[in-house]
Amino acid sequence: MNRFFGRIARLLRARRGVTALEFALVAPMLLTLMLVVMEGGILLFGQAALDAATANAARLIRTGQAQQATNGQALFTNAVCTGVASVVSCGSLWIDVKSGTSFAALTSSVSTTGSPGTVSFSPGGPSSDVLVQVGYTPDSSVPLVGALLGAAFAPLMVSTQVFQNEAY
Repeated sequence: MNRFFGRIARLLRARRGVTALEFALVAPMLLTLMLVVMEGGILLFGQAALDAATANAARLIRTGQAQQATNGQALFTNAVCTGVASVVSCGSLWIDVKSGTSFAALTSSVSTTGSPGTVSFSPGGPSSDVLVQVGYTPDSSVPLVGALLGAAFAPLMVSTQVFQNEAY
């Protein structure tokens, strides 16, 4: 009997596997947190690339190059697609270009539900006010994060440029 209690006391004093056990308890949460941070970084990179591509392509409209080209919409779309080719396929982008006589007359194509509404390509003429919006819905780059967040993970990445065309 005394031998039995001696073994139990020795077992309770043993510390050889405690670190491995603690790591096994903490590792899933740490891994999940690291994956969520990676996913956030990928989304931020995608937004920065989208903003840069939209700004560069919007110059084609602002300077009148898109309006004077044979197929200005294709020229603009190719400029945007070239800028975001490393992030998203061109087929998943939506592009909306609206023009008007005042900035107040221009309305966003993004609805209150976060999805793109009706899209068009109307770059306007010289000195027109123009609203350019380019967007896409990204897929989760890290499968575990997408599975954990499920339907809640449906951000809409949108880049907007508002300007007045030059008098070309």
